[in-house]
Amino acid sequence: MKRLFPLLIIVIAVAFIWVGCKGEGPEEDPVDRPVKNVVPAQLLSPFNEDQFTIGQSIEVEIKINAAEGIKNLELYVDDTLYSTDLAVENQTISIPTDSLSKVGWNKILLTYTDADGKARSDYRKIVFFSNISPSELDATIVNTYPHEKGSYTQGLEFYKGSLFEGTGQYARSVLAEVDLTTGKQIRSQDLDASIFGEGITILSDTIYQITYKAQTCFIYDMDFNEIGQYQYDGQGWGLCNDRENLIMSNGDSEIVWRDPETFKVVKTIQIFDDQQSVGNLNELELIDGYLYMNIYQDTKIAKVDTATGKVLTYINCDKVVEDAREIGNDVLNGIAYNPATGKTYITGKLWSKLYEVKFE
Repeated sequence: MKRLFPLLIIVIAVAFIWVGCKGEGPEEDPVDRPVKNVVPAQLLSPFNEDQFTIGQSIEVEIKINAAEGIKNLELYVDDTLYSTDLAVENQTISIPTDSLSKVGWNKILLTYTDADGKARSDYRKIVFFSNISPSELDATIVNTYPHEKGSYTQGLEFYKGSLFEGTGQYARSVLAEVDLTTGKQIRSQDLDASIFGEGITILSDTIYQITYKAQTCFIYDMDFNEIGQYQYDGQGWGLCNDRENLIMSNGDSEIVWRDPETFKVVKTIQIFDDQQSVGNLNELELIDGYLYMNIYQDTKIAKVDTATGKVLTYINCDKVVEDAREIGNDVLNGIAYNPATGKTYITGKLWSKLYEVKFE
């Protein structure tokens, strides 16, 4: 009996465990269970943040998981309706991008109504690069003029033959009319010491001056009397106009057109070349319908198509920067085109020279 006693204990223990576990049993096969929270329709491709070059086709794959009750299946490209009343079935739609000329971030959006009448959607954020490889030009010095060494140039613009400049830095920001031949300020208006001034532009005898972080655009008459203000979100960097709207940069790769009567955004483009987005966009000038923009802390200027955001040309300003080099100089910044003479000028922050240049 002594030998059988341990064996008996083991048998009883195993039986107890078996009986105890029998009540739980194995889980039901998940395939046999009713499926809850099924997404009726979804995008399988493209993947989020996929990259394309203008001209490539986008293969949009739609998968239907629960067809019953789906209505109004539609596909949008960058908020523009591309296909409506799509068949409720698995499918792949090839979207050519030749006509999608704007570069930058876009959205592929699938929308529909489910069996409960609820609006549903799925989307992918994708990016388009330019199909143009930018050409290259050099900025050649034609003439050299004095420039106020203490001017931290943020905006530079001709208006009716006169040169105007907006400068930055706290407690040193001004709006000024400048004598081209001497570099001296003919008249100026100081900004409050708490304000860091940025780009300026003049439209219909009204001067607009944006600010770095104060989110304020100051408005002046031609006598430099402040006549109003606009508020905006984010930073302000460069400013110019197309004789109808104000055109503004904010330090990234986005350029916005704003209504001068309300400062509301009218249009937005993103700046890309064939390899990357182009950020740090600073002082702006519109010349013959193209945007020319300084790239902060770079020695080149980008020439951009205003309709698409594509960089058409990079202008190398190394020779100008080398000629201007001296102690205390900061970066290249400031482009001004005089429509009365067809001449273009560039300078930099805290430079003692301003240059008439040709891009060739």
